[in-house]
Amino acid sequence: MPKLSIRMPSFEGVAAGATATLRLPIGRTYERLKVAYSGVTLAQLKELRLVGNGKTIQRWVGAALLDVVNQFDGMAAAGGILTLNLVRHSLKTRVAIEETAIGTGIAPSKGFPVTLTTLQLEIDIDAAAAAPFLSCTALQSEPRPLALLKKVRTYNYSPAAAGEFEISDLPRGDLINRVFIKTAKMSGLRIERDNRVIFDRTKEENEQYQADGARKPQAGYFIYDPTEEGYGAEPMVTAGVQDLRFVLKMTDADNVQVTVEYIGPMER
Repeated sequence: MPKLSIRMPSFEGVAAGATATLRLPIGRTYERLKVAYSGVTLAQLKELRLVGNGKTIQRWVGAALLDVVNQFDGMAAAGGILTLNLVRHSLKTRVAIEETAIGTGIAPSKGFPVTLTTLQLEIDIDAAAAAPFLSCTALQSEPRPLALLKKVRTYNYSPAAAGEFEISDLPRGDLINRVFIKTAKMSGLRIERDNRVIFDRTKEENEQYQADGARKPQAGYFIYDPTEEGYGAEPMVTAGVQDLRFVLKMTDADNVQVTVEYIGPMER
């Protein structure tokens, strides 16, 4: 069946300094949301949250971060329209791309016991916005059960000086799809899993690998992406892992924002 591009209901509460809410109809499978915005800048869309059954599935600390992720995937920069991909963009097989589409309104399948009965998009609007207006269309496919989801979480760290800075407290269990590390003061990254090094690159090496593959490196970020060649079956496994360390090679002190894309089932 062909995919459908459907106009969504109106946002509620669209105003400067408020939280706009879009209640997404249940029934079909959601693959992509296109949010048109005017009277407000991209930077004034301060936080976006995708919430299902009252639980936050994705939390984006600013629309500008989401735009960086989209451009890393080879999509056009936002210019009045911001894309929220619920699938995994620019992989090599349709199955891998659509694996994380959000099925709604269908009885759960074996191994995925949750039915999604509510789904909404929340956007916090800066108080300085002039005259905000938001609307949304959704790319949808036929109904299917809720299975794996692309989850987004953000964490903050403050390396105090140049040298190696270890992050060892990222949640484990789900697959790690990508990690976006926002800092311009990082020369490289080493990842250790259960005392074995599984990744060790300089920033320059990492960006060349990604540019040679399916990605477009972004200024001001070090991005770890095990699917950089376009193969969707290569996220990092963290289930059963006892120790996981991201060792940032800092060139100076900085406040570092770490955004992790996980792949896993919906929590009950």
